[in-house]
Amino acid sequence: MLWSVVVQAQRLVQRRSGLRRVPVAALLMLAALGPALSDGPKMYRWTDESGVVHYTDQIPPNQVDKGHAELSKQGVRVEQVAPAQTIEEIQRERELERLRAQQERLVDQQKAADRVLLRTFRSVDDLVMARDGKLAAIDVVIQVARGNIRRQQDWLRKLRTDAADLERAGKPLPQHHAEGMSKTERQIRESYATIVDHEQQKEAIRQDFDRDLKRFRQLKDIPEDRPEAPRGSPQFALRNLVTCDTDAQCDHYWARAVAYVQARATTAIQASGSNIVITAPPETREDLSLTLSRIQEDDSSTASIFLDLQCKNHASTDTSCDDQRAAAVLNGFHEAVTGPARREALNLIEMDQ
Repeated sequence: MLWSVVVQAQRLVQRRSGLRRVPVAALLMLAALGPALSDGPKMYRWTDESGVVHYTDQIPPNQVDKGHAELSKQGVRVEQVAPAQTIEEIQRERELERLRAQQERLVDQQKAADRVLLRTFRSVDDLVMARDGKLAAIDVVIQVARGNIRRQQDWLRKLRTDAADLERAGKPLPQHHAEGMSKTERQIRESYATIVDHEQQKEAIRQDFDRDLKRFRQLKDIPEDRPEAPRGSPQFALRNLVTCDTDAQCDHYWARAVAYVQARATTAIQASGSNIVITAPPETREDLSLTLSRIQEDDSSTASIFLDLQCKNHASTDTSCDDQRAAAVLNGFHEAVTGPARREALNLIEMDQ
């Protein structure tokens, strides 16, 4: 015990005095005082702003938050006090904790979703059948809506024919007749809004099942057996739908859409307004009957411009179009309506630069 005190005293004196060697007599005196030193105040090791290391029994107030080491009575470090965190460090640490917690929640959610996916479906075919079943159910609703639209269009044509007859006869148009035409046009737009909503639901179903199929193959280690369809295909986008965010943009798109209908339809325009354009129904298999509607979102400046196309099918009452001419009209609609606007915007940007 005495010798350990001598050694510790030698180290302490060397540090405090900067001397390389300490006389033995001085060490013996310090050793004699060993019990007193062992009961003395604690020692601290700290570094100032200049990098100089200090050993003192107290820490200067301006150094308390900058970190230090507490030494035992034998000069052994017993505690290391880290520097106090700054406000920025505290905020950064809290943000990291929040991100770690969020990541853990996402991992747990993914694991739960994986368990449900594997319990629900046994094979890729099960997933495909489930997807196609949901799409087919929505297609039935869309066909019902199209049937209603055809009846509404027939009724609107009758009302307009009657109105034309009254005008030729020099008779005034009754108020209820004008209201009937306006109401029918509104019903047609609402029916098309229903179709657009269901087409968007189909798109969401496709995307959800695409993600599930990809994840299922990963979990089951099943390689892709067919390439994915490109994003620009009908599977991933509504070719005959254009959205706009402002009234000015919608007016610009609407004018271009009307011009597109006038150039592509093979039947005469029977109804034309600020929100709807209807051409006559197809009479031959070569006819393309187009209907253009501007659908305003509720309580929003956002609107959709939807193009519908009907053909004559002598084999059934179905008026859907599957030939290449119809596909070309639908495929070109979006670019014809929005493409020129994008080019004009790019030209303006280039002029500003």
